[in-house]
Amino acid sequence: MQIAVVDSDIQQRARITEILRNAEYQCTPLNGLEKLISDGASEVELVVYRWQPMAKGNRSLLTLRHHRPDLPMLLLASHSADHTLAECLNNTYTDYLVQPVRAADLRLRVKLLMMRLAPDRAPSTLMQFGRYSFDPTNWVARHDGKPMNLTRKEFGLALLLFSHLGQPLSRATIHEAVWPKTAEFSSRSLDTHIARVRRKFALQPEHGYRLSPVYGYGYVLEAIDFPGQNPQTQRV
Repeated sequence: MQIAVVDSDIQQRARITEILRNAEYQCTPLNGLEKLISDGASEVELVVYRWQPMAKGNRSLLTLRHHRPDLPMLLLASHSADHTLAECLNNTYTDYLVQPVRAADLRLRVKLLMMRLAPDRAPSTLMQFGRYSFDPTNWVARHDGKPMNLTRKEFGLALLLFSHLGQPLSRATIHEAVWPKTAEFSSRSLDTHIARVRRKFALQPEHGYRLSPVYGYGYVLEAIDFPGQNPQTQRV
């Protein structure tokens, strides 16, 4: 899978490129979007672009979108949006991640984005967490090899929690990862989905896991003396 990492800041560009290459993606770091527009971006399967409010290159993103309407794009944006950003996000094939970007969040968002927008090009992997396994390509989770009955939101939420085992996740991070570009989102909706995931995955201490609220912040999934609790990802 070929990813174009576009950022005028050489240090930021190098950091994002390194994170994705460490996740075994092929990356082409670029200073701007001009090459993608002139070449048609035929070999590129995803564009990761650091959005800067009022930057001159932002309008070029709309030009690229015109040439490749189905090209998945991930915008790394601050909370300060402008009209052009809103126009870009109206496209189904465009998603965003709020800066500053953490390595684990970026890797997971790229995986989820390709699963959602281009499942035929998403990497085929099986993610194993103890007795649970996740097949991101087919949106299937298994417990001891048996398929679980999950909605896509529950699958995405559970995968996010297991992928950040022991790391507190803010409500905003969960929202951005599982409910991308969804305006109608509430804390009550998140709490309801958390309760369903806790019940369906039996995330209680007696089963080796604890899913707990972090007061004023979000949630954290912890492993408790559970054999094989460390996440392992294997190719299939």
